[in-house]
Amino acid sequence: MSDEVEQLENLVKGKDENGIITFILNHSNNELVKLRGDYHSKNGKDLLKDLESNFNGDFKNVLIGLFKDPIEYDADLLYYAMKGLGSNKDVITEVLCFRSPERLNEIKAKFKEKYGKELVPEIKSETSGDYQKIALALLDGNRGTNSSPDLENCTKIAKELYDAGEGKLGTNEEVFIKYFTTLSPEELLLVCKEYHKNHKKNMLDCIDNEFDSHVQKLLKIILYSLYSPSEFFAIQIHNSVVGMGTADDQLIRSIISRADVDMKKIKKYYKKIYNKEMIDEVNVDLSGSYKTIIEGLMKK
Repeated sequence: MSDEVEQLENLVKGKDENGIITFILNHSNNELVKLRGDYHSKNGKDLLKDLESNFNGDFKNVLIGLFKDPIEYDADLLYYAMKGLGSNKDVITEVLCFRSPERLNEIKAKFKEKYGKELVPEIKSETSGDYQKIALALLDGNRGTNSSPDLENCTKIAKELYDAGEGKLGTNEEVFIKYFTTLSPEELLLVCKEYHKNHKKNMLDCIDNEFDSHVQKLLKIILYSLYSPSEFFAIQIHNSVVGMGTADDQLIRSIISRADVDMKKIKKYYKKIYNKEMIDEVNVDLSGSYKTIIEGLMKK
């Protein structure tokens, strides 16, 4: 491993963009995180700071993200999403919805260790209303663990949700918040199935009709995270590159967080939804070393 640390050190010092791309793509995230620690042990330097000093722009941001373990990466996403005036609720939503209760507990611990602040009060200070209630409930990690849902009970809950939304004038938000944050993934999926079967309505359409803005998006992404995360990220990557310019932060976040998870599935969904190859569409908007490393991660 010492030879690889020396190789990495030379690539960083020499600002060798092509070399460091090849190096990174030949290592897993676990290996890169280990190398970051070995780099510090060998020369007492912080690899992330050296990357910051020797590389630029979005390419630099990708490099830095890839040398972080997933827990630290998520903690940093949340910190910067809440830094300064306002907050980036899209980032908060993604992290809270696509991480397990166990992972969220690890993120809370890392956030405290790295920034000296408790994550829950920070989220509370940056959010309000129903969005805040859902976010805090997800952070509490009280989602059920029942992997064998009871059909009769789920049918009853589907009726409660219908009566709280499309079956009445106005919306009883508390009912949606309760079930979307406490049912196990298997229970919530069965509830959605029964909702569609008995009320001839799709739960995603129901949420569109009954909620708006960030609350609507949060509830929908809770569902996407359960039944089709790869589809969500295919749409997310598409939205990053369509239109004027590129939403680089969103693209980088999506690629880094899913590169070792389900990139092949994401590409299949992209082709199915848009009838285009994801790599081809993304490449049109990118250039240089940034394009090369993103393309390499998409090919994983």
